Amino acid sequence: MFTTTHKITSLLSIIVGVLAAIASAAGLFIPNLYHDNEFVQTAWYGNDWVTLLIVVPSLIASMLLSKNGSLKAPLIWMGLLGYLFYCYAFYLFGAVFNNFFLIYAAIFSISFFALITGLSSLTVQNIVCTSKIIRWVSAYLLLIAIMLCVIEVPPCISFITESKMPDIVTKTNLHTSIVYALDLSLIVPSMFIAAILLWKNKSWGIVLSVMLLVKAFTYGLVLVVGTLLLAAKNTKDPLLPVWIFITLGGLSGLILLLQKIQPASLSIFQNMKN
Repeated sequence: MFTTTHKITSLLSIIVGVLAAIASAAGLFIPNLYHDNEFVQTAWYGNDWVTLLIVVPSLIASMLLSKNGSLKAPLIWMGLLGYLFYCYAFYLFGAVFNNFFLIYAAIFSISFFALITGLSSLTVQNIVCTSKIIRWVSAYLLLIAIMLCVIEVPPCISFITESKMPDIVTKTNLHTSIVYALDLSLIVPSMFIAAILLWKNKSWGIVLSVMLLVKAFTYGLVLVVGTLLLAAKNTKDPLLPVWIFITLGGLSGLILLLQKIQPASLSIFQNMKN
């Protein structure tokens, strides 16, 4: 599945996994590490729990399975690196300056370069999916992209037309919305592209879709955990059903798509038999 740059990707992934484990554990167990307001700190705790308990162990497992020749594990591996890149962009650009700033910068940077080396070394042409399930997964990705637009674009338009500051900016007490910036510039376009490529059954569509489904599950889980932590403090988020839908949809789509992915050579052999 990987070419010769696999070792570089592995080394970078090990480094970023260790740093992510340290950063998330520190956020949870070092008192007063975060200097943000209560709303933002709760979001960091949601990130930290999911990163420490789900993402880092899954990163290790996917690396080990990839080393054993798994066809599907490298795709999950790339998806988890994408999560770390996305997640720590929030800490790097959105957290009030704290003692772990350099670690956030390192995780953000190293995960980015690990993604580049990893994706460039994938033998993408070996991946096919002949099942019609790709249409359902494509529709899910398209739906999530549209949902994010529906949630995040109207507040931006309201600011233009009415000078009404988006609630997310007010709640975080930041100069802008890092959430809107990352979602509308990276996640939404990526989901549209992945949905189109997957609908056409392109190999890169499968790769991008798996990565985005991993992201949907993991970061959807972050949002669910963060919302429940806020609820424990008597702060309700009306979008909790949306976050649950994204989480469960991401996990279900990931499982269904991975079950149908197969080596190109096997697909050719089956077609010859038919």
